[in-house]
Formats: sequence, C-alpha cells, structure tokens
Amino acid sequence: MERVGLWLRGLTVAVCLGAAWGAAGAEGASGSCESEASWVPAATARHFLVLAASKGVFYNRTGPSFVMLIKMDAATGESEMGAVGIYSGDKGRVVFGTVPWQTYDAFLHEPGKKSQNIMLRLEINEPQYERVLGVLRTWERRARENALLYPDEVFMNNILLVKQATEELNRCRESVNLYELDWGVNDRISDNNPPSRVPFLVFEELMRRNASLHVADSKMPEELLSLSGSEPLSAREPVPANEAVARASAPVHVHHVHEPAIAAH
Repeated sequence: MERVGLWLRGLTVAVCLGAAWGAAGAEGASGSCESEASWVPAATARHFLVLAASKGVFYNRTGPSFVMLIKMDAATGESEMGAVGIYSGDKGRVVFGTVPWQTYDAFLHEPGKKSQNIMLRLEINEPQYERVLGVLRTWERRARENALLYPDEVFMNNILLVKQATEELNRCRESVNLYELDWGVNDRISDNNPPSRVPFLVFEELMRRNASLHVADSKMPEELLSLSGSEPLSAREPVPANEAVARASAPVHVHHVHEPAIAAH
C-alpha cells in the first residue's frame, strides 16, 4: 500500500465562522445531511478521524495537539492522511498549521501505556470525513495566509479548530458523545485551564466518553499500520479546476499530496 499526504492546499471549502465561537458550517452544507443519510459504504474504503495530543514537549509542559484524518482504499492500494493543529517547529517553537508527517506519524499506532501521548481514533463515514476535511482546509488556509482569528495566540486558534472539527461529526446525527467546548458555565475545562492545555484535556474527556468507539490497533488494517515511518510520496499538483470540470465524465483518480510544514506567523 502506498502512503500519500492529505491534500490540504487545494480548493478550500469555506467555513462560515460567524462569531469566533459560533458553530462551524461548511459552505453548501445544505444537503450534506441528505448525502449522509443516503451514503452507502464502499467495500474497500475506510475513513478515520484521530484526535491526538502530547504533553511535556513545550516550555509550558504541553505539546503537539491536532486533528488528523486518514482514508484508505484497498482497491487503489493507497492511503491518504494529514493533520492540522499545534506542533513543534524549528528550535522547539510552537506552530499552528499543517502538521508535518513526522509528527502525526507517531499516531498511526496507539500510544504505549507509559507514553505522554493520548489518542482517540474514530471510524467515520465519508460525508463526515469530507466535512471535517473542509474545516482542516479552512484553518490551513488561514495559517498560510496569515489570517488566523487569533494572530497572537496560536492556542486559541487550535481550540476553535478542535471545536469545529468535532462538532461536524454530529451535524446530521448524534454519533459521538461530544464535550461542549464553549466557555459557558458548564465548560469546566476551558474555565479552569490555560488555552494551551485545553485540547489535551478535551481529547482525554472525549476518550472517556467514547471508549467503546475507539478503534484499537487490533481492529485497524495491518497495511495501514505498516506505513508508520514511511515518508509520503512526493508532491504532485492537482488537476486545475477548469480542467477537472472538463474531464468530469472520465474516471480520474486524483492523488492527494504531502505538504511541507508551514512557517509560523
């Protein structure tokens, strides 16, 4: 099986942010629930959402925390994966944006019992995958264009990313027991902790609430787990939008590609 990076810098699916803490809604989402209701699983394709975080890495004892997507298709022999969130950049600086594969690669496998990493891996359907991908693309674009909602506070941007990505799972039906991340009276995690710690604690809470939904290594395709440590294929430009429209009637497989780390803004 070949490993390719998730294409994050393609045509961005806009997310209507409204107020900074408003719920995310992908542009053109009216009909997304109809698509999910009528969705029929493909025999060879599987989709996963991974919520991953570490501690004890940065100066404040926190660490990388991000939302990761994985798609594998046994028919094509390819897997796609990528992540957006907080990671450790040059000289240990905290960076928000497209997470380098060397960072998210560690989360292809479950963390060991003594590890300071935590991970919740959920199997999701294709409509959920596409909605979360829309959220990741929007935040990747914002980081790349220096248009983050909190330009001087990377951790706040990451919290909002986590909020929007997880809420997309329940847009059409309640499939996950979510934690309400809204700084309200019942949001004890955000009220009692600095922003840098919030994603780790939220993921920890989601792990507790959704332990039965976690996909253990023993339930994952061996071909996917075996890709750990392998560098994604070299980047290839996607088909231009106008050309893609002209070729829409022909069966075309578009590879997703690996993106280099994005410099901090």
